[in-house]
Amino acid sequence: MKKIILAVLALTLVLAIAATAGAESEKVLHWFINGEVTTMDTTKVYDTVSGEAVFLFADPLYRLDQNADPQPNLAVALPEISEDGTVYTITIRDNAKYSNGDPVKAEDIVYAIQRVFDPAVGSQNSSVTSIKNCLAVRSGELPLEELGIRALSDTVVEITLESADPYFTKKLADTSYSPVSRTFAEAQGDKYALTADALLTSGPFVLSGWTGTEISWSYKKNPYYWDAENIYFDEINYQVIKDQNTALNLYEAGQLDGVNVDSDFIPLYEGQPDLIKINTLRMTNLELNINQQQGDGSYTPHPILSNANIRKALFLAINREELCTDVLNGAAAPAVGVIPNGIASSPDGKSVAESFGNLVSFNKEEAQAAFAKGLEELGVDSVALRLVTSDTDESIKIGTYLQSALQENLPGLTINLANVPSSVRFAEMMGYNFDLALGGWTGDYDPTSYPNQFETNYEHNHAKWVSEELSGLISKLNNEDGNDFEARWEHLREANQYLIDNYVVIPLEQAVKGYLINTSLTGYLTHQLGYSVFDLSRASLSE
Repeated sequence: MKKIILAVLALTLVLAIAATAGAESEKVLHWFINGEVTTMDTTKVYDTVSGEAVFLFADPLYRLDQNADPQPNLAVALPEISEDGTVYTITIRDNAKYSNGDPVKAEDIVYAIQRVFDPAVGSQNSSVTSIKNCLAVRSGELPLEELGIRALSDTVVEITLESADPYFTKKLADTSYSPVSRTFAEAQGDKYALTADALLTSGPFVLSGWTGTEISWSYKKNPYYWDAENIYFDEINYQVIKDQNTALNLYEAGQLDGVNVDSDFIPLYEGQPDLIKINTLRMTNLELNINQQQGDGSYTPHPILSNANIRKALFLAINREELCTDVLNGAAAPAVGVIPNGIASSPDGKSVAESFGNLVSFNKEEAQAAFAKGLEELGVDSVALRLVTSDTDESIKIGTYLQSALQENLPGLTINLANVPSSVRFAEMMGYNFDLALGGWTGDYDPTSYPNQFETNYEHNHAKWVSEELSGLISKLNNEDGNDFEARWEHLREANQYLIDNYVVIPLEQAVKGYLINTSLTGYLTHQLGYSVFDLSRASLSE
């Protein structure tokens, strides 16, 4: 009996040592994310947090390189484009597979894009508005079959546009174009993408341990991925970390390989080799609900914010230099308009700021005069507005500053601050029934995406602003200008100016993001464009 017990103990010890050795040999990255994920459905992704979360398991046709140029990924080469610039023919890899080993086919790209515009799916992501008939399909005027995309074979996709779009190849790097298996998605029904088990993924990693509400989850290496031999990590662990002190403590303790650094802490790490800064195209805005959605689905003018003078007062009462310098410690640049500086250049080589001018200003006296006039028009002596922000450190900081500045510069105004989880803020904004919200938009390949937010029929028109003039300009940009960059630039200028003149949105700042990254981590890419700042797919840790 003693010999048997000793043998069992020896075997247990051997297995324990083997398990430990196996665990130590695994290549694991520990990463961060700034908020809760609202969706893991690539069709429905519309915020930067969710966009980053899906990036590791969704395989786009192209990936942007360090210069933001599209490079073949799931596609074997850049698109073949017709002479008039409206027909794109794309060939995908014949060895691409899903995480269950099933082949990825061209029809899966077609199905994915159809889901974006299928009214029954209810996607809130329609950045791909240049595809032929997409708006008519989304509104239900035309059937899905009329959308300008079709599979010519198992490996060839043809996409037809309304008109030439010089940014379309870059747009093909969006995960909205990643394949979705019709068979799998329809079998899951309403449960599709609500949990990790209800997802069939095509990218280098497989989502694991996510059931819809987690603040930590992981990605496991996909053994069926077409480029699996060049994927270094066996696992990438993500944690939602909102508190900056917690994040930094975990990083300093070696429990995270990367973490964001908000503006309060950037000066502490200046000069250190693990600090990197990225000039982003993310615009942070104070968004206004100018027309509110009612319970029956109709819209009525907001009792306060439908007044143009009140909006003008809010616009002029914010000192953006003070916000960026004193509050954000230089981790942002004051907005110059709705379209961020750096996303594109004019035909004669000028930046947005140089060409369009600085349209955003602080003028306390004019703000107070407009506020007084607005109160008189409303027939009241004072007003109160609720400002909703995410509950991250930086959002709370910006919200607190706005509350203080607006109340100080506009006597008679009360700002009630609500700091809530990102998912709650998104839900309120997409419900079109709020007062003020701290929102924003990250570069979506095409400068048109910024004014397009406020187009009458766009789902992210949180203001529910209705304007034939703006819709006409957006239509020209999307459907007429094509590769005529002079006409395109002029219409961008007019749209930018229109939104400022009517105080449809209040631009605040353009972010400069700081990160601490393990200096042993190499091979990752950083991006200004698109949802994900970091492309970790081919990253590795040096020994």
